[in-house]
Amino acid sequence: MSQIALPLDIGLTSQDEGYLVTDCNARTHEQLQNWERWPNLTAILIGPHGSGKTAMAKKFTGQSGGRFVTNADESADDELFHLWNQSQIDKSPLLLMSSREVSGWNTQLPDLKSRLAASLLIEIGPPDEAMIEGLFQKYFALRGLAISEDALSYLGKRMERSYEYVHFLAQNMNNLAIERKKPITRAIAIEALAQHQGSTRKLNEESETSLDVEED
Repeated sequence: MSQIALPLDIGLTSQDEGYLVTDCNARTHEQLQNWERWPNLTAILIGPHGSGKTAMAKKFTGQSGGRFVTNADESADDELFHLWNQSQIDKSPLLLMSSREVSGWNTQLPDLKSRLAASLLIEIGPPDEAMIEGLFQKYFALRGLAISEDALSYLGKRMERSYEYVHFLAQNMNNLAIERKKPITRAIAIEALAQHQGSTRKLNEESETSLDVEED
């Protein structure tokens, strides 16, 4: 079984610090580093669960001394408005994070709406092939394991390109490898993907049946 290199921008540790940088998030990485150019020293980072937002925010605060807010869409308007004002006073950058588009936030305070609209919007797109491979390798490396090139190639051509899907399959392959007492090869990848597709198909069928009953 062969192992390929991790495309990490910084060192890998047992605490899972840092994040991967590939073409799909290189622009995001650059924008977070150039915080001095943010309008009003404020940016909004939008990305799906598992896309590395928290790791990015921690590195950002370590370099800039700024603040970040996780799940900013769930924060009270007056709390975010206070943080924005304090950031201006301290001349310290503020990063607001969410998995939802800003248009989906339940913002009511007019002054906060205008400030959010004037902030730099940074978005994390879907993972590319290099990111998917790197995430799989990182997941297993942190557990003292490795995933074969055959398994990566098989998954890369057939799986949905999403961060949540990568994490789900990684956990599934890890469980299967433990149960079978085997390394993470193409066979394990095939079984993990088949199990997920079977579960998805069953859920879709149950959903369609429920709709038919409601219509009747």
